[in-house]
Amino acid sequence: MNQKSKNEKVKDIILKIAFILLSICLVIPSLIYIIQNKTVMNFKIYYNFFLNNDVDKAIPAVVFLILFVLISVIYLLIVKRKDIFKNIKQILIFVGIIGLIFMFMMPWTSSDIFYYMGVGDLDGVYHQNPYYTTVKDYYNDNKESIDDEILEKGAENGWSDTTVIYGPVAQFIFKICSSLSFKNIDVAMFIYKFLNLILHIANTYLVYKLTKKKLFAKIYGLNPFMFLEFIGNVHNDVIVVFFVLLSLYFLLKKKKIIPSIIFLALATGIKYFTVLLLPVYIIYYFRKEEKLGKRFAKCIQYGLLFILALAVEYLIYFRDFSIFTAMLVQTEKYAKSIYSSIYVIMPNMLKPLKYVTYIVFFIYYIKFCIDLLTTKNIKWSKIIRKYNIALILFSLILGTFQQWYIIWIFASIMWQKPNMIRNVVGISLITELANSVYMFKSESYTYDIYFLEAIIIMLLLWQIITNKVYKKKEINNV
Repeated sequence: MNQKSKNEKVKDIILKIAFILLSICLVIPSLIYIIQNKTVMNFKIYYNFFLNNDVDKAIPAVVFLILFVLISVIYLLIVKRKDIFKNIKQILIFVGIIGLIFMFMMPWTSSDIFYYMGVGDLDGVYHQNPYYTTVKDYYNDNKESIDDEILEKGAENGWSDTTVIYGPVAQFIFKICSSLSFKNIDVAMFIYKFLNLILHIANTYLVYKLTKKKLFAKIYGLNPFMFLEFIGNVHNDVIVVFFVLLSLYFLLKKKKIIPSIIFLALATGIKYFTVLLLPVYIIYYFRKEEKLGKRFAKCIQYGLLFILALAVEYLIYFRDFSIFTAMLVQTEKYAKSIYSSIYVIMPNMLKPLKYVTYIVFFIYYIKFCIDLLTTKNIKWSKIIRKYNIALILFSLILGTFQQWYIIWIFASIMWQKPNMIRNVVGISLITELANSVYMFKSESYTYDIYFLEAIIIMLLLWQIITNKVYKKKEINNV
């Protein structure tokens, strides 16, 4: 082994150790909290990295920013180094090690996990239909006879007065996880986190299987944003991506449309945005069928299969069409979006803006579907890039935008152009940094405009920096 190879190996080891140490640093405040309190039951400290209200809020916010910037830089350096991992097995092991560290992180920027636990417990333990009964109502009506940490904590959540806002597949998973916890909130937290860790590792492997490139496995699997949001904060979007990746695997690698449609229906049974992929799958699979009428007939045929699969999922909980009430309620809430920012400045413009953005999105998406249906010689990379634009537009029209929604785009990142890949990675890290706006003050829509401004400014800086690096690399390769 020559000196250069030895030096490169040393650099690789240093980067891996640095990533592990920074991960531990991000988890230390949570470890201290767990040691001191012995349980997550009374956890109520949000948007304070130190989980200690006796310290000025600016100090933990600055410390978090420094740590997250450092781990982001190390992540980017690891992604850049081609042979830092010899094979996918080494990547998966490293992802698992980092994930195990983040399992000890408290969900300090989101209380969603306690809502998942609550509706799961309501369903699995008390046999109540969570699409018609809220956690808060049931707990308040029966709290004298209930000794249940999970339900009690769930009743405190901001969403506890709303029936389930997710699809039936998500609810079924919540039901199983909460039932296995036997009313112990700490056991529940472990189960939910462990499930997300396993799924994150599985998603990393599926990304590799779809691309046969270690690069994309590193981009997805080692992103600090992923560890923070889906193992630290335990958001269920990682489950959506798992089913989407499985559906893509069956479509592109196994060339089987029916299991692909079924897995897409399962993804839609968690969060509804994945239905946008349905025409892409069907038309791409039957792309060699030149007759427009037959293509359209296939869309109807397999569209009905998708609807049937989705209907079967809902049969467990369906009583009447009010089952969709909570989903509609969610569209009326505003947080971290263009709407809440506009509301602070010009409240009268909120509804007109909402209608305009909806119209723009639907026009684009309908045109996208028509173009797809009438185009011959369809190439996967081209249509998935157009879908990616539709998904970004869809994210913008949502009343509530959360940084963890960025994972939706990662399911199709493998087929994007290099500049888009860099920007998706950048925005995932940038939104986490921008989220620190609320750490300095509090989680309130009145600060949403600063959140969006921070994203725009950092994204512009990201463009400038990455473009310079990319051009320099091109010059050096000439």
